[in-house]
Amino acid sequence: MKKKWLTIVPAVALTFTPLYFQQVEASNDHPASQTEQSNSEVPEKLEPILDIAPEHQPTLKVDSVGLEVELVQVKLNHFGFETDVDGIFGSKTEQQVMNFQKEHELMIDGIVGEEAWTTLLAEERQDMFTVDYAIFLAEEELNNDDLIFSSNGELYVDKEGRTFYNLKASSKSMIEDGGTGTVGFYNVYSDGEVILSEPMSK
Repeated sequence: MKKKWLTIVPAVALTFTPLYFQQVEASNDHPASQTEQSNSEVPEKLEPILDIAPEHQPTLKVDSVGLEVELVQVKLNHFGFETDVDGIFGSKTEQQVMNFQKEHELMIDGIVGEEAWTTLLAEERQDMFTVDYAIFLAEEELNNDDLIFSSNGELYVDKEGRTFYNLKASSKSMIEDGGTGTVGFYNVYSDGEVILSEPMSK
């Protein structure tokens, strides 16, 4: 992940609307992977696939084979569309993918692309993306030991359907000098993207 140094902006220069944030302290042992809180119904060997964003998952269709196919089959069964979990994308799996797509008002083509992956994995990815993990991502991306992060705990969804937390960044040194310490707000997405933003209310 590319490292960036953050230029500290004096708190008096900020004109953000006041907002109450609940302080969240990340543990010293930051989560190395989101799969630590994955859904127990997914076999352990398939959990690493859950770390991959839907847009980076392979496109699956008839004759595809592998662990990704097996995960799709596990999720289809979870949603009530019964199919064999054998890692082989056959005609039965294709039909159940089409049934799943129809049920969720997706394009009905029997192909598991980004749209289908997003819907299939929505529950796991939301459960795994915690405030602590968002703080970890922000610390990794901004790489500034003077900053501490807090959140109101609300998980937001943007117009593209991506989930993110809105974190407040505060300067420890400014707080020690008697100031509010607030230097900015950031939207942190589950894929590690960190964007300068404004405070958001619940």
